[in-house]
Amino acid sequence: MKLNPFISLAVLVWACGVSAGVHASPKWEPIMNNPDGLFYIDAKSVTEEDGIKKVWSALDYKKPQSTSNGKTYLSLQSQVQVNCKRKMARVLHMTYYSEAMLKGDTVFRQGMLHEWLEIDPSSPIHKIARKIC
Repeated sequence: MKLNPFISLAVLVWACGVSAGVHASPKWEPIMNNPDGLFYIDAKSVTEEDGIKKVWSALDYKKPQSTSNGKTYLSLQSQVQVNCKRKMARVLHMTYYSEAMLKGDTVFRQGMLHEWLEIDPSSPIHKIARKIC
């Protein structure tokens, strides 16, 4: 039986996409529990460029939170950059979700939140830096 090359290519592309999706799904590891909620990181998402590490993190709140315009959210995902040598970090992106564990509707998105800041030893980012550096 001779296969049509276009069908073979389509099946191959689909199979690669499905396979990548399985491996790309985050595996959230708990990092720190505090009065606000439980912080996680996806250790598989860690990348490094020029000595700067990037990682995706999540925060699952214990109680509903509100944005400045009154929208309620229960979890958020952020991408954090860490300069391990200088012990500095910054948050690149944040996405707020209406339900726990990054489920439900996207309530709000923010881009670059601040420039590089020294890592506070009592902060969740300190725990994240210790894990990925």
